[in-house]
Amino acid sequence: MGVLDTEGKQYFSNNRFFADAFNFLLYDGEEVIKEDKLKEVDTTQLTVPYGNHARLPIQKYRDILKLWNAMEDENVIYVLLGSELQGKVNYGMPVKDVLYDAIGYSKQIEEARRSYRKDKKGDNASQGEAELLVEDGTLKIKLTSEEFLSGWRKGDKLIPIITAVIYLGDSPWDGPKSLFEMLNVPDERLYRFLNDYKLNLISPADMNEGEFEKFHTDLGLAMKVIKHQKEDADEVIKETNHRKIDRDTAFFLNRAVNLGLEYEEKDGGIDMCLALDKKYKEKEVTGAIKAYRDCGTSEEDIIERVIKKFNVTKEYVIALLTLQKI
Repeated sequence: MGVLDTEGKQYFSNNRFFADAFNFLLYDGEEVIKEDKLKEVDTTQLTVPYGNHARLPIQKYRDILKLWNAMEDENVIYVLLGSELQGKVNYGMPVKDVLYDAIGYSKQIEEARRSYRKDKKGDNASQGEAELLVEDGTLKIKLTSEEFLSGWRKGDKLIPIITAVIYLGDSPWDGPKSLFEMLNVPDERLYRFLNDYKLNLISPADMNEGEFEKFHTDLGLAMKVIKHQKEDADEVIKETNHRKIDRDTAFFLNRAVNLGLEYEEKDGGIDMCLALDKKYKEKEVTGAIKAYRDCGTSEEDIIERVIKKFNVTKEYVIALLTLQKI
């Protein structure tokens, strides 16, 4: 896993940014998903596929998986939200997403089956048993033979699963965005019997400038810097006009985009413009030191001239001199 993948996973594990990303994807930026309504879920996708008599388990690991509980018409609604971080385009991504989601649904059926097949002592009930206990140990439920064999009652409902692919590459996504795009079907009549599976893609490289305003955290800035990282990331940072940036966002960008900035956190935030100014100044000073050296100037004179020209400390110049020797 590359730097973008690992840094992205840590960054988007934060509920604030995770909620902001999914609000952008699902609700066009409207703040419907609240960070305090998200709960971390084990990302290990281990299940026995539904109907697998060989009992051979499948194990996969999602990047991030959270359970969102929301209220609608005074009813609690649960949705599983998963994200897959990509530093590079994965040309098989639709199939990968199909597998993750299918395992998630299969796991729900398997867990229901186990709960329905417990008797009063917690042992497995026999196949012919019709009256079984649910998990609270008090309420008895009558299962039909079809429900018992299915491990799923007629009125049961699955928790919906939505997976977002968060692509952090510096070039537009040029891979397939649906399962249909990966198929070769000369006879178009067959499409009626095929099920498509589209990617829910968040790709800053494919966003227009206005879309960055739909984010409500510094994730919007992060997305914009990632889009412009090849040429003018510094110009995007300058646009913040010394606004304090969230610490997590600043450090994520420094690693993910390799900005090479040194931060000083003050008053609960980071001024990335100051860090950028410091970087530019260091380049100027380093260039001056090299020029003086190429002219045969002694170190004592270099130190004196640089201090006078750039108004920096002696210790600072000595440190840069030392770095140039390494």
